[in-house]
Amino acid sequence: MNKVLACIIAIVLVFLIPFKVLATDYNFPPTTDGQIADALSRIVPVRFLESNPLFFVISIKEDVTGFFKPSSAKKAEFEMIVCGKRIKEAYTLSQKSDVKNTSRALKLYSDRVDAMINQLKRARSQNQDTENLVGEMAENLRIHETLLAAINHENIGDAYDFSANFDAAVSAHTKAVFALNDIQPGIKDRFVLTKEASVSATPAPSPSPYLEATPSVKPKRIIY
Repeated sequence: MNKVLACIIAIVLVFLIPFKVLATDYNFPPTTDGQIADALSRIVPVRFLESNPLFFVISIKEDVTGFFKPSSAKKAEFEMIVCGKRIKEAYTLSQKSDVKNTSRALKLYSDRVDAMINQLKRARSQNQDTENLVGEMAENLRIHETLLAAINHENIGDAYDFSANFDAAVSAHTKAVFALNDIQPGIKDRFVLTKEASVSATPAPSPSPYLEATPSVKPKRIIY
């Protein structure tokens, strides 16, 4: 009898446990509708989302366009624009409860952020002028941080590797912040910190107040 009762209790507990496995809590501060709307408005318009069959065509055009940019600095600038599109797409898809494509967009975002920083480092090694570009990247990453925080607060389940891809997006974003900080010390103090474990071999700096994107950042035109 005791075994039967224990089994019944175990089954009840299983059904009481929430089915959603939340993404890692990065202690992002709450985002307001105004902050989110402002962030979205500062990123170039998105023509097709990941769920659209034509998205693949746009991705190919982005790759080709980026490849033919005349310098590493210009390629880094282009990657910065595409990074914004990917995080904007991820947020928009999260609002549609499309976990599969939100997860995919976050993975693409982390890949593009890595590409952006690699191009920036290459530009600096070639003694190209990157002073203004570093400042633009920092401001754009602050905008991205707002949307990452908003996605994190959606409490999206862990289907389609969402947690892993969100962690990768936050890790790439944070590594980019530290890379920019190596060039212009003090940049990292503008950002809300993620977990220390999200960035391997990177010392965790002190937490800083959450800052909204400044009006100086305007969306760039991108032509396909």
